[in-house]
Amino acid sequence: MGAMRYIITKYKDGVLSFVLDTKSGKMESVVFTSSDENAKIGDIFVAKVKNVAQQIHAAFIDYAPNKKGYLPINIDYAPIITNRQYDGRILAGDEILVQLEKEAVRTKEPVFTTNLSLAGKYSVISYGNTYKGVSRKCSKIEKEQLRTAIPQEIECGVIIRTNAVSLLHTSDVDGTKSTTSLPLCSTSGTMISEDRASSTLYTDKTAYIDVLKPVRDEILYLNDKMSALLHDGMHRTCYSRIWNAAPSYLTSLRDEGILYQQIVTDNPLIYNEIKDFAAFYMPEQLSNISLYQDDSYPLMKLYRVETQLDELLAKKVWLKSGAYLVIEKTEAMYVIDVNSGKNISKKNNAEYIYQINLEAADEIMRQIRLRNLSGMILVDFINMDDAAKDNTLLQELRILAKRDHILTTIVDITALGLVEITRKKTTKSLAEQIYH
Repeated sequence: MGAMRYIITKYKDGVLSFVLDTKSGKMESVVFTSSDENAKIGDIFVAKVKNVAQQIHAAFIDYAPNKKGYLPINIDYAPIITNRQYDGRILAGDEILVQLEKEAVRTKEPVFTTNLSLAGKYSVISYGNTYKGVSRKCSKIEKEQLRTAIPQEIECGVIIRTNAVSLLHTSDVDGTKSTTSLPLCSTSGTMISEDRASSTLYTDKTAYIDVLKPVRDEILYLNDKMSALLHDGMHRTCYSRIWNAAPSYLTSLRDEGILYQQIVTDNPLIYNEIKDFAAFYMPEQLSNISLYQDDSYPLMKLYRVETQLDELLAKKVWLKSGAYLVIEKTEAMYVIDVNSGKNISKKNNAEYIYQINLEAADEIMRQIRLRNLSGMILVDFINMDDAAKDNTLLQELRILAKRDHILTTIVDITALGLVEITRKKTTKSLAEQIYH
């Protein structure tokens, strides 16, 4: 069994969920779900178009009475308009099916899309974008094999998620990949070496087709669900919410792809919600779900939640070497500074500085993920005056970035020696979620 626990508890005006590494005692991911019932990412509404701005290819909508949203117009997606026949145009007064894609941030309104989609554990299907493929994070061999699970007869688009890769491998008791349960071979039948597996490779294609049956079944289920939603939406009144997406503390539990040692909550309602969700998406986890009921020692205190959050959201982050990071937010971006800190006697040691930068790189990518920082991020590492070491540092950052579920790009080192990082924005930062 792995050393990870998933903790869910009521916090402030919402629900806080986090993955805890029981060996280190540290949070490895954090999600805060507001109790605001207006809308959450993934919800689908029958919205009303208030006006169209042709010059910016966008429309402004109301998805509920006095609740405004921004809708980019993508000519590749044919929207579903419920009060007239679609003629290639989106017009003021149209009642249109839209899905919340990005939350409102400061002065910006929430962003919607007409590319309606439904996500499962292994796949995502979409109405607007009909492309069928596999997550970019999968290897070439994995893509070849996973693509065989896509039913070509359905009209919806399909993306197979990285979670489906787990079906290509068996796992030992602690959740680490150990042996291969099916052939890792190309679709041509040629044996191919694969660094993810050390076992013998085979050429029997039916093995991986059979083991991917859960993926195919899920895609067909989601496709039927999408058809039912679209039919329902065509007959619903304006401002109806026709799809209520699962809260993020449940979808994160599903999407982390971890076999948890324990899933714990101290709230009976959330406990029942987790059980119902897990029964459908993660039946293998049902026996690991527990309700914490010790009133004499609250769950928040047991896992030092307040202390860990204070440390996580602090401006200064100490590293084991004695160096530290300073993380600051400006109006336009985040800025992270790496300082050598306490060990001043070694400041002129080039190898020591290199090791500090590598240690800082690992913690920076962890902090970016935990704090849910997005947009432009500039990092000022300690100057090494060594192009080879700079390139090695960039490569290390790119490897670390691949572990993030959210698209993170290590752009380059600027002329001023700053590392430029971009991270796709979908939700508010953790600080904004909790304190604003």
